[in-house]
Amino acid sequence: MNGTSTTQHSAQQALHYSLLSAFLKGTAKTPQMPENALRIRSLLRDPNTSLEHLSRVINSDPPLAAYLMQFADSPLLKSTRPCRTLRDVLARLGTDKLNNLVLSFAVRNVFISKELAIQKIFRARWNASLVRAAWSVCISSSVANLSADDALLGGLFQDIGSLPLLAELENWPQLSRAPEDLNTLCDQLSGPIGTVLLSAWKQPSHLVDCARYRCIDTTAENQTAAQLYQVVQIAEAMQHSDREQALSKLALAQQLFSDLNPEMIAQSYKQQVNLWLVLLGVKTRIA
Repeated sequence: MNGTSTTQHSAQQALHYSLLSAFLKGTAKTPQMPENALRIRSLLRDPNTSLEHLSRVINSDPPLAAYLMQFADSPLLKSTRPCRTLRDVLARLGTDKLNNLVLSFAVRNVFISKELAIQKIFRARWNASLVRAAWSVCISSSVANLSADDALLGGLFQDIGSLPLLAELENWPQLSRAPEDLNTLCDQLSGPIGTVLLSAWKQPSHLVDCARYRCIDTTAENQTAAQLYQVVQIAEAMQHSDREQALSKLALAQQLFSDLNPEMIAQSYKQQVNLWLVLLGVKTRIA
């Protein structure tokens, strides 16, 4: 690296550090949970909330109601009786699954940016988060004592730090808008910023850990049982450019799979993952 490149790299690192410090010190704006999502989650915690009341509140948010109605004919809601109304869907989903689906829907509407370059990166990273969530849910079915509902959120939240980071960049015009630079910035800072954001949102520690341990080669020592963040790391590894090498770094992947061939793993989960990709509105499929 020549002198000019070294100087540019140092300047960029200094900017990155300043940006991260703004979040750690609370001077950068941390997005709040949407008010309607908070209201619905509060109702779900209240044992006296009726399905009729909950249905009315959700119907007041047509995009959310339409999103939840997608589950009406889903194999996830197996029953001899079809779901014909939103009330039917809510009753069949149950509190935990509904709570997490409302939260995941709300999160994708938090981000706002006027810059086209930033919008493109956000859409790409959010799509990757949806794919990761689908994989996380399916892999969690192979691990004892892990909730599929938590796995869904863990997959979505692993890169949640990119949301406020990309939003904050509108106040940092000196940083490059080149796609590769924006993605590198997100890869470097998403973990610690996501940890700050999820902590501010008062999420449980096992979900915060999904952001904290975002790097695929991070494994906590002396684990006695599989952790949610480890499942999410496997889901992330399945999207890696070198999937087999990424999987080989993960202790849980070595425990779950006798062969770390990504193609074989993908085929074994194909039907489940593709179902979740449909539900989450992702266009890509496992062939």
